[in-house]
Amino acid sequence: MSYPPYIPYQNFGMYQVTQAAKHDLRRTANRLCWTLIIAMFGMSFLTIGCQSLLHAFGITGDFSNPDFNGMPPVLYYLSDGMGYVVGLAVPVLLFFAIWKIPLDDALAFHKAGFAKTAACVFFGTAVCMLANIPANIVVNLEKAMGFSGKMPEMPLTDDPSVLVLYFITIAVIPPVVEELMFRGMILHGLRRFGDGFAIVASALLFGLYHGNFVQFVFAFLAGLAMALVVVRTGSLWTSILIHFVNNSISVGLEMVQRYYGEGLANQVNYAVMAAMLALGLFALIWLMIKEKRFFRLGPPDPLLRMSAKLGAVFSNPGGVALLLIFCFSSIIILTRY
Repeated sequence: MSYPPYIPYQNFGMYQVTQAAKHDLRRTANRLCWTLIIAMFGMSFLTIGCQSLLHAFGITGDFSNPDFNGMPPVLYYLSDGMGYVVGLAVPVLLFFAIWKIPLDDALAFHKAGFAKTAACVFFGTAVCMLANIPANIVVNLEKAMGFSGKMPEMPLTDDPSVLVLYFITIAVIPPVVEELMFRGMILHGLRRFGDGFAIVASALLFGLYHGNFVQFVFAFLAGLAMALVVVRTGSLWTSILIHFVNNSISVGLEMVQRYYGEGLANQVNYAVMAAMLALGLFALIWLMIKEKRFFRLGPPDPLLRMSAKLGAVFSNPGGVALLLIFCFSSIIILTRY
């Protein structure tokens, strides 16, 4: 009996290339995830450390309000803000220094033009408004399962200085330092594996960072929009502004509810949402006409599919650890609040 001549597996070379790309992605994701984990724990330890140091110097407040941990409210917010800034920003800068990544490449602030920047901000803010809908669905699901659906809240008083610090802590600091982490270090670190993948993966990590199911949904959808505008404008200013506007609206609505009641807060919320959605729709149309390739992310990767890339992001020690931390934190919030 005669057999056809043996033909070697012709795609073996491509297989090796694919495996090498997957290994490279897994290694990169591992570094990024561990840096994020260090930042998450660093924020908490630095805040607790600042407060412990102040206690050691005899600075204590009113323990009748346990939310401030016995600290004067102003010092509580100053220490919290310090922990937030140092805890997130320092790991990012160290990451760039260790791996010799130029800051100009990773933290780009190119000029995108006023019209394009405004359109991106309105578009991104509208996405944030819409992201509240699935987030509220998750809240209702949690309530249907017997949980409260509530999120941990920061303590607050009517002292004007405390209110100003509260606004800075919610609406100013996170838009800057979180964008350095997620749309700076993480997005930049993943872009060489494809812009579409980098946008989705950075948004997933942004959602996991928030540590609960409700905010995961919101942060993931908002993260998609913010990563997209950074890729298309080459400037972190666009995502910082979207983040700032969204968080400012949230604080503003909270203040209306606090001082004028839930009824007026709901009315203002509907009005603001309608205005932002209208501006977002106009911005979307403008971007589709003026920036024809704005929503096109190029052809699919011939080496790795999106599912394989996302699998590589979480099939490494850092990715697994981040998923476990998210699950643990989410369960704690579900059962404690």
